[in-house]
Amino acid sequence: MQKTAFTSSVKIYLALITALLILSGCLPMNSPEASADNGHEAQPAAATIEFEPYYPADFRDLLIPGELVWNREKSVSLNTDSFDGGILNFSGRVEVTSLMEFFANGMKNDGWAAVGSIKSKDVLLAFTKGNNSCMIKIVDGGPIGKTDVSIYIAKSK
Repeated sequence: MQKTAFTSSVKIYLALITALLILSGCLPMNSPEASADNGHEAQPAAATIEFEPYYPADFRDLLIPGELVWNREKSVSLNTDSFDGGILNFSGRVEVTSLMEFFANGMKNDGWAAVGSIKSKDVLLAFTKGNNSCMIKIVDGGPIGKTDVSIYIAKSK
């Protein structure tokens, strides 16, 4: 007899928990109705984190999309009295076409001239700025992988 009472109590508790979960999902946390209840203003729907583009410390005329993360172990930088250069590697979940447009526009805005490109499975973009050169290789990571970007830059002082 106790087992039946225990079983029915568990069923009641599960039914109550399920009902609470279902009912709590009916009102979004950032809706105007929800904010009126808790005394806070509603947040805009686009409250997602936006990644700001940035310049690497050693190359102040090479704009990098904020969605790309620097891979230190795959990068190398060389600075001498007459030369700055290196291979910078980044990765992130960004579409290849979007990266091509970003680099084409960003490099142009920073005074680089596009001198060539190769588009196949991978993309290679080439730029010059006076005696300086920069090549950007973009490797598509596919639908579940991260896109890989390698930047080969050589700048004379």
